[in-house]
Amino acid sequence: MAKIYYDLIKAGLRTIDDVPIRWRDDVQNMIDVDTQGSVI
Repeated sequence: MAKIYYDLIKAGLRTIDDVPIRWRDDVQNMIDVDTQGSVI
């Protein structure tokens, strides 16, 4: 599920605030890694 929310954020369809609390940390970590240019 985290990957789905991550993809929606990358597509501009959602924000991190729209992600359920349960998945928010995982999604934020994916965004942080992507922003740093590292491979997930």
